[in-house]
Amino acid sequence: MMSFRNEKLKTEEIPMNIVKLIGKINEYKGKQNLYLNQAPQVLEKLKEAAIVQSTKSSNSIEGIVITDKRLKEIMRDDTMPEDRSEGEIAGYRDVLNTIHTSYDAIPINPNIILQFHGDLYKFISGEGEEWKNQDNVIEEVLPDGERYVRFRPLSAAKTPEAMEELCDHLNRAMKEETIEPLILIGSFVLDFLSIHPFNDGNGRIARLLTLLLLYKYEYKVGRYISLENIIEESKLNYYESLKKSSVGWHEGNHNLFIWLDYFLGTLLAAYKEFEDRVGLIRSKRGNKSYRVEQAIKSTLGTFEKEDIRNACPDVSESTINRVFRKLKEEGVIELLGKGRNAKWKRLE
Repeated sequence: MMSFRNEKLKTEEIPMNIVKLIGKINEYKGKQNLYLNQAPQVLEKLKEAAIVQSTKSSNSIEGIVITDKRLKEIMRDDTMPEDRSEGEIAGYRDVLNTIHTSYDAIPINPNIILQFHGDLYKFISGEGEEWKNQDNVIEEVLPDGERYVRFRPLSAAKTPEAMEELCDHLNRAMKEETIEPLILIGSFVLDFLSIHPFNDGNGRIARLLTLLLLYKYEYKVGRYISLENIIEESKLNYYESLKKSSVGWHEGNHNLFIWLDYFLGTLLAAYKEFEDRVGLIRSKRGNKSYRVEQAIKSTLGTFEKEDIRNACPDVSESTINRVFRKLKEEGVIELLGKGRNAKWKRLE
């Protein structure tokens, strides 16, 4: 919409920091096939872990949380959702799987976006697969609990036409190949979130569309590393960049590069993590105990064993436990609770 009108994306001077980020990401993209042809069992485990993390994190960003036990049961698709939260998580799981398996056959148009929304809410009666039916606002809650309106999206009346226009602009640009793909993807996502076309689920649909568009341009890192998890860990920066880039959006004089800087930084972080995980397997120092130690030593704040299992999906439980015992005895880490989901903390 407003990022695509008046040739804005073709005439804006691209800041050097954005140029550098795109260059670094494309370097990693050029190397990704070196890893995709090796260690298939490890890649398969990374893929399984990423689907779980993406589903958990993308919903958690919106305040939708369930126990890890129920999450795993729902991800196996061998149980029916018992409440709204579980229904929304099961819906996200299904849309995510559709994108992973069929991205090359999925067009980007309003009907597909509505279908994704319908699938997101298919376990919840009477919701999904329709544009918002009332005007909405994007609010921010201050530390003292006070709420204020951060942004007013397009009205409900203007939304269907705006979504048609946005998708038309995107498909035309994809066909013409005159706009850098990563700038095109980031701009589409910013415009989508600024239109805010649904009563609920806008953030999750935006993250799913991001993954779909990245796949279409052969940026495959999201299959193995959860982009949603990286966003959740930097949630304040995520919202702040959207806030700053949406200023002046209705008039078309917004600064989309603030958002693009965050978006590209997230993608670069995912590629670095992917190379770290798969690269260690190929290196001489890539033995499993060493990798578990490195995963633990790279954590920030508190963490659970589950985080380390996800970081080292091919490592056995006994090896992970052995490294935890060793580092605890050496005074490197400290146990903060009891049970399987107890928190740990680095001491060094």
